[in-house]
Amino acid sequence: MNCPCCSGKRHAPHTTIGVYVCEDCGAIHGQCYLGDSFAIVLPYWDDADPATREQVYFDLDCLGARKRKGSKGIERRHGWFNPATRKIIQVG
Repeated sequence: MNCPCCSGKRHAPHTTIGVYVCEDCGAIHGQCYLGDSFAIVLPYWDDADPATREQVYFDLDCLGARKRKGSKGIERRHGWFNPATRKIIQVG
């Protein structure tokens, strides 16, 4: 498996099962439940000062329910987030 950010081949397991951290660039990638992905990256926009915040790439394939009538299936969450606040900086 290659890192989706830098194509690095070295990665370590994240605390969330199915998710990995690239040892070259620090990107977080893999597969997990949608609810577990919110423990890594919150579904809110970051309002920290752009000049001082750190940015980390994330690319997660998530399975989970968003509607009361069942799962939407597999959903991709990817972009950049601030690891200090766990909030999204940029999507896509």
